Amino acid sequence: MRIFNTEFGGRRYDIPPVGNTVKRFTGVITILAVIAVIGLVVATSVFVRVPSGYRGVLMTFGKVEDKVLQEGLNYKVPFSQTVVLMNVQIQKAESTESTATKDLQEVSTTVAVNYRLNPIKVNEIYKDLREDYVSRVIKPNIEESLKATTAEYRAEELVTKRAVVKSTFDDILVERLSVFNIDVISVSLTDFQFSTSFAAAIEAKVIAEQEALQAKNTLEQIRYEAQQQIIQAEAAKNATIARAEGDAFAQIIQANATAKSIKLITEQMTAEYSQYLWLQQWDGKLPVVYSGDGQELILDISQLTSDTG
Repeated sequence: MRIFNTEFGGRRYDIPPVGNTVKRFTGVITILAVIAVIGLVVATSVFVRVPSGYRGVLMTFGKVEDKVLQEGLNYKVPFSQTVVLMNVQIQKAESTESTATKDLQEVSTTVAVNYRLNPIKVNEIYKDLREDYVSRVIKPNIEESLKATTAEYRAEELVTKRAVVKSTFDDILVERLSVFNIDVISVSLTDFQFSTSFAAAIEAKVIAEQEALQAKNTLEQIRYEAQQQIIQAEAAKNATIARAEGDAFAQIIQANATAKSIKLITEQMTAEYSQYLWLQQWDGKLPVVYSGDGQELILDISQLTSDTG
């Protein structure tokens, strides 16, 4: 066995040589390590993981395949095939545009659009647009759809018919983006900004309409109160007439009763009953009659009570 001499730090050391067994063992480990690295590289090249909310666009030497890779672990041919991940979650695009209305008023509008790539068409989207679909088709079509929408309405209708305007914009944008396999989930017209002069004109019109409405309500109140007074007066008149008619009718009834009573008494009157009634009212004093010469004459009471029959 050979011994190698060496110096270190001014001192001399003897190092025994490495045996053949150790050399062979080291060589095996090196080979296994290389194989493991190659295996890991191959495994990485064979399998690809597609995260949740994404789809994989499979390409063979740069050519887009018809197959779309779903979420999870997928197989691909190593070294010849590559995968591009495409986001199929709901995404948001926002834009502020200046457009013109039907009556040629300038209006600035902020639009927010929630959209999603069609999961089964991501390969077509990548083939046509790569990953630049927002700048290449979504924002330009938002602008064109908004221009087409505002051109159908007068400026004030953008405010008074907001829901209808939103629906029109939604329909136009859906039709435009569906050509590119992009689904519109929802749209929001968050703001309308008019010119200063037009905004002042709208405010003045709104104030005038409110004042007119208030005046109309006041007039209706006056008309209502007048109608109530007429109804009350009519009711009072009818009540007065009814009371008068009732009093008159009562008097007629009373008069008829009195007449019938008198008639009945007259029909049943006798000389004796007549004298009885007279005596009931007599105060006990004999009547005195004055003669022409001023002398008093006293009547005989028997003449009044005698039988005249």
